[in-house]
Amino acid sequence: MSVPVINPVINLFRLKLELGGLALKAHAEQQVAGLESKSQSFLAQFFSERKWFLLAAAVAAAICLMPTPEGLSVQGKYAVGLMAFVVICFFTEAIPLPAVALIIGSYQVVMGLSSFRDVPKTFMNDAVGFIMGALMIGAMLVKHNIHNKIALAILNVAGTKVNRVVLGITTFCAFSAGFISEHATATIMLPVGMGIVSLSGGINKVPRLGKLLMLAIAYGCVIGGLASPSGGARNALMIGFLYKYDISISYGQWLLMCMPFTIIMIPFVTFWLTKVFKPEVTDLSKAVEEIKKEMASAGPMTAQAKMALVLFLTVLVLWITASEHLGLGNIAIMGAVLAMILGLVDWKYLQEQTQWGVVLLYAGAISMGAMLASTGAAMWLAQNFLALASALGIKSGLPLLAATTAITAITTNTMADGPTVAVLGPILLQVADLAKTSPFAIGISTSLGAAFAYLLIIGTPANAIVYGPGYLKASDYLKAGSVLFLVSLVLVIFGLAGFWWKILGIW
Repeated sequence: MSVPVINPVINLFRLKLELGGLALKAHAEQQVAGLESKSQSFLAQFFSERKWFLLAAAVAAAICLMPTPEGLSVQGKYAVGLMAFVVICFFTEAIPLPAVALIIGSYQVVMGLSSFRDVPKTFMNDAVGFIMGALMIGAMLVKHNIHNKIALAILNVAGTKVNRVVLGITTFCAFSAGFISEHATATIMLPVGMGIVSLSGGINKVPRLGKLLMLAIAYGCVIGGLASPSGGARNALMIGFLYKYDISISYGQWLLMCMPFTIIMIPFVTFWLTKVFKPEVTDLSKAVEEIKKEMASAGPMTAQAKMALVLFLTVLVLWITASEHLGLGNIAIMGAVLAMILGLVDWKYLQEQTQWGVVLLYAGAISMGAMLASTGAAMWLAQNFLALASALGIKSGLPLLAATTAITAITTNTMADGPTVAVLGPILLQVADLAKTSPFAIGISTSLGAAFAYLLIIGTPANAIVYGPGYLKASDYLKAGSVLFLVSLVLVIFGLAGFWWKILGIW
């Protein structure tokens, strides 16, 4: 009697097991399909986001695998491969630039270009210390609002006429960028410019005024950042490269050689911008007064702010008078350490405000420059460049300086100014040495040419910062910057190198 009852139960149980198995199988298949879909999605996203990195790696690999060109060693070929990888990454920002700097070091070890003990040494020299110390000192000045006090003083002197306000902004940005940094200066002045536009009726009512003020900030930074070694990391990079040729340049020498460019360009930039973007209003009394009230409401300088200003001026004096003996980097680091000892700034603040990625980036750039020189790659590239220049009738002297400066200036508008000097600096210095033309003059003119990022947003951080509020179009940079680009080239080639430096006895 029990069997007929049990069999249906067993059959039902088997059916449930079979159905459960089918459900589990379907669920497993769904999971596998989901994983495959996610995998395909991940791969598609990876290739989309990292296409330029993969291209850079492919180009580097192709150069390394190709037959070694005549006159170039195998190690030199590997060095050229790395340089091609770095150029593409710098140009496209395929991965974060500090990561590129780390790859520079690891590549040298993996490819046998240098030992793991020697590579770290190339990542640190006085130029890197100078960049690090200057960034920390700049952060200290910003913390104590010294920049705002200076801006207020300039507005007080400038008056309320548009032309004079633009001249005041350009002047402040030029001299500030020469001693702090371009991006910090642009960040400081951006709210001032935006405030003037807002208090004048807003960007819809005064669009040309908005463009005028934004480009006065950006181009003021451009023409000032080349005036002193502390105006940009590209300057410190070139100083580091010149050390390889036993050429030492003091802070005072750089100022004497390059500051005339900034002084001449300040009124010209003001004149040209006011012609290209003729403002809708001529008087800014209301806007300037409101900004003065806002900035003055912070009250007088505190005792700590005064100490910070004195410390900065002391560091500046030491840069000018003692850098040949103490080193620019050593002075900058001592100044930053003293600021912490005096309680003017703490380490946590410096950690947050200092752009450590910039320090690492330029350390890697200097390491790559040393690698290009030690492997003979810089020499080989220089010989080929010189052969091409000679075929065009450019062999040495001022024509060669004009060619190298123009190449640098064009390149810097397609990639950042610092990386431009990092890539071209060692090669062009080698070109100068082979052509028996002053590496000193070629080196400084290369650094100056790398500052002429007038044409594109990506050329310099200052351009990108003032683009942020949406007052400008990409075409505005070309519209205003093309003439400034050409005038700057002519001024450096014929005014500085062809005239002023000859008076100074540079070459």
